[in-house]
Amino acid sequence: TTAVVTPSVLAVRVQRMVREKGALDRQESVEQMEVGTGLFLRARERFLALSELPEAMPGSMLEKENELTTYNPLGSLVIAARVRAIDPLEMLLASILDDEREQMSARPMAMYALVRMSIEAAGVGLWLMHHSRQCERVYRSLCASFDALNEYVNFATVIGTADEVTPYVKFRKKKIERLNELKDAVGPIRKRELKPKPRLWQIMTAVSPTVPPGVAHGPDSPYVIWKLASNFLHGSDHVVRDLSDVQQLTEWKNGHADFMLTPSWQLLASCVAACVIQIEQLDERYAHLATTAYGDRSLLAAG
Repeated sequence: TTAVVTPSVLAVRVQRMVREKGALDRQESVEQMEVGTGLFLRARERFLALSELPEAMPGSMLEKENELTTYNPLGSLVIAARVRAIDPLEMLLASILDDEREQMSARPMAMYALVRMSIEAAGVGLWLMHHSRQCERVYRSLCASFDALNEYVNFATVIGTADEVTPYVKFRKKKIERLNELKDAVGPIRKRELKPKPRLWQIMTAVSPTVPPGVAHGPDSPYVIWKLASNFLHGSDHVVRDLSDVQQLTEWKNGHADFMLTPSWQLLASCVAACVIQIEQLDERYAHLATTAYGDRSLLAAG
């Protein structure tokens, strides 16, 4: 399979001490491209091997926690997050891999928007189930529903008049009353108030490997992949240049030159692999809650 990158010609307006054309060029070698291609193909293979999530077994932790979050059950929230993670990743892989032509291609910016959507959604889904205590998983689920109701009204406020928004506000009030009823039925969280989910960077940090203070996150950490993709999405010039392949197109003139940026094949492949791994971890955690009773007793043998 041949790898082809789609260039983006940008006028990079940066002052440099270097004046020799091509001195700042950075291109992956054929060997590096081959490594990235192999990683893409293995990631797709694992992505295609993902199976449907199991039903919550009678007596399982997930069955009980769905009952405690009946307004919008925990399992339903996780499944919705998983769909949001798979959809962009499926589109990303379909865009990169052309089996008929036996060719692979990638755009320099758009791919990272899909990476962020996938890794973020999988991270949120995993975060909902991540805690070891039942009450905390229930609380996170209820807060996610609370957050969604507020977003619903906020959006209505943006596109509607005060009178048009009133029904949405009443709807939210009624549903939040129901969420509070569900919260108050769980003793350990009865005195806590519902609140929006944590910031996305906090969620992504929570589902990434823990590192001691002052120690950097690993390059394959979901938080790092999310942060990296966010920089591409927001057009953070220095990060985008440092993490892309670069080729100078014009001579320096008054400290300026035009450059062509193409995606780093290995970096993009690593991001795709990280998304697949995050979904696999979500699936593993969901399956555990769906097939295990409290006390960590497996229900599979009994089933």
